[in-house]
Amino acid sequence: MANMNADDLGLDPASGRADQLYGWFLASLLFGRPVQQSVAADTWRVLMKHGLTSPGRFEEFDREGLRALLDEGHYARIDYVMTDELHDVMATVKREHGSVSELVKNASSKKELTDELLALKGIGPKTVEIFLREVPDALIGSGRG
Repeated sequence: MANMNADDLGLDPASGRADQLYGWFLASLLFGRPVQQSVAADTWRVLMKHGLTSPGRFEEFDREGLRALLDEGHYARIDYVMTDELHDVMATVKREHGSVSELVKNASSKKELTDELLALKGIGPKTVEIFLREVPDALIGSGRG
């Protein structure tokens, strides 16, 4: 199967809507790891179904609770690594930016957004590449001014 994209998950991050940008960000975190794309997509659906619809919602799940959701999606091989990464990334996004939408729309440039994303613990170039391929340049910095 070719690389899954936002449309495969019913998402439209190009719309600029906060829920759509967040959904694609979460999916990108899952797709950026060495797991099958179908497993990442299934796990994304499980997380959304259980109400993990914004960075702040991750506070409601402890390590074991979030790990159980990853296991439900069969994202089991690196579940503790991913659990810790998701908690850390989402807490940092909420604390420093408020939301994924604010992170994107308040970046001064694609380079600044890339650097901000890479600064998040556990996010590497592949995850950034996956996320940014669905985010139009016009959205980056659109909240500034």
